[in-house]
Amino acid sequence: MSIQIPWKEGEGNIVITPGSNGTASASSDVANEGLDREQTVVFRTTNSGVQASVSTTISQIGKRQAFAVAEGRFLLSDGSTFNVIKKEFA
Repeated sequence: MSIQIPWKEGEGNIVITPGSNGTASASSDVANEGLDREQTVVFRTTNSGVQASVSTTISQIGKRQAFAVAEGRFLLSDGSTFNVIKKEFA
């Protein structure tokens, strides 16, 4: 049984699929049309009354990057960046 965790930025979910011997794999259920993103996921469990937790950072490459100018990123009036398609996705 997979667990879905909504991405905090953009669309879709992080999908955690349990494996054997306490392992798990992480993927996304959608392609990332925006900027690269990452999110920390914390796993907590109890075993015989003992609490244990571990955190991991999930990253997903996006299809876009912020447009760069001499002064840094090109900003729009709302404070967000102007994003363009990365060369490898063109």
